[in-house]
Amino acid sequence: MLDSTITRFIHEQQERITGTDPHIAFSEEEYASRLARLQRAMAEDGIDTLVLSSPEAQNWLHGLALRWYKANGPRDWRPLTCTVVRVDAGYILFEGIEHAEMIRRTSVARDVRLLPRYERDGMLGFIVKEISAAGWVAGATVGLELFSAIPNPAVSRMVEGALMTAGGRVVDATLTSRRVRLVKSPAELEAVKRAAEICDAGLLHLASVLRPGMTELEAHGELIRGLSAAGGEPAGLHQVAFVGLAALGVYHEISGHRVITEDDFLDVDPCGVFKRYHANRSQLYAFREPPRGAVELMRVLTGGFEILTERARPGVRIGDVNAELYAYYRDAGVFELNSSVWIGGYEMGIAFPPDWVGEWKFTVVGGEDDDRVFEAGTVANFESMCGIGLLDTFVIEEERTSLLSKLPHEILVVGR
Repeated sequence: MLDSTITRFIHEQQERITGTDPHIAFSEEEYASRLARLQRAMAEDGIDTLVLSSPEAQNWLHGLALRWYKANGPRDWRPLTCTVVRVDAGYILFEGIEHAEMIRRTSVARDVRLLPRYERDGMLGFIVKEISAAGWVAGATVGLELFSAIPNPAVSRMVEGALMTAGGRVVDATLTSRRVRLVKSPAELEAVKRAAEICDAGLLHLASVLRPGMTELEAHGELIRGLSAAGGEPAGLHQVAFVGLAALGVYHEISGHRVITEDDFLDVDPCGVFKRYHANRSQLYAFREPPRGAVELMRVLTGGFEILTERARPGVRIGDVNAELYAYYRDAGVFELNSSVWIGGYEMGIAFPPDWVGEWKFTVVGGEDDDRVFEAGTVANFESMCGIGLLDTFVIEEERTSLLSKLPHEILVVGR
C-alpha cells in the first residue's frame, strides 16, 4: 500500500508543475504566419503532406523545445517526435505522453496526439494510421526531411516504407522545410539581435577573468558563465575555448585540460542564444601585446567585413560580392599563406544540438558564378580566415547591412 504522504507529495508537486506558466517564445500570430508561409512553400513544391522531424523545423512552426529527441538511443526507442503538416489544413504533433507537459509549456500546437509511455514501439504505426484516417497519405505526395539528423537512417527508412505502403508517394522536402526559415520576421530579427548582445556579454566576462594558469576547460566554463548570466541558452555546438590560432587547423578542437600560458593565444568561438536563435562571434585573447604581424593580419581580416557590409545589399548578386571579396584577400596575399581555409558565411537562426550551421551559405573562393541575390531579413555569420579566424554575424535589412556584435575586431589583451 502506497504511503499517503508520498501520494500527497506527488500530487502537490504535479499541481505546482502544471501550474507553471508556459514560456512560448513568440505570439500566436507569429506562428500562424509561419504556418501560412510553410504551406505556400509546400504548394509551390507540390507537397501535399509534410513530415517535420527536425527539432529546428518543429520549433520554428509551433515552438516545441526539448533537450532530447532520441536521436542516438536504444534501437527500440525510435526518434519519431514529428509534426505532420497538410498543405490545405493544419498540422498534428505526435509525441509520447511523457512530454505532454513540455508541449504545454513550449508549443502552440493544438492537435497533439500522444501515445502512452509503454506503447512507444507502436508510434510509427500510430502516426501513419492517424494521418491516413485524415486522408493525408493515400494518393498524396508526402515530403520528408531526409537531410535531417533526426530520425536516424534506419528509422527514416522505416518511415518511408510505412508511408509508401499506406499509398503515399515519398519525396525529399528538406528544402521546402528549410527555405522558409531563411528570411527572418521582425520578431525573429529581434531574437537574433538579443542573442548577439548575449554573445558580447559572454566574451567580455571571459576577458575580465581570464588568466594564465587556467585550463581551456576553466576558460570554457567562464565563457558559459558569462553567456548564461546574460540570459544565454545552451548552444547547438560546443562553444569552444582553445589554445592556438583557429585557421591553422585546430578550429574544431574540443576544450580540454591544456594549461594556458602567458605566451599563448586563446581563441573562442561561441554563439549567443536566445529563444533558440544563434548569433556567432569569435574572439582572440592574449596576455601580452601581440606581435605586429598578428595585428596587421587582424586588420586585413577586418577589411573583409567592411566590404561585406558595404556590398551585401538586398537584390545584389552574391557572385559579384564574392568576386570583390576574393580580389581583396588575393591582393592581401592571405591565400598564399593559408590556402586550406574557408572564407564565407552560413545562415544563423534556430538551432539544436548537434549543429548550428544553417542551410544557406556563400563561399568566397570560387563563388563568382553564384547567381543568387542577397535578401533582406537574412542573418548569417561571416568567417574571415587566415591563420586567425575572425567570425561575426551580420544581418541584411532593407536600409543597411550591419554586424550584430558591438565589440571591435581586435586581439584582446587581458590578465594585466
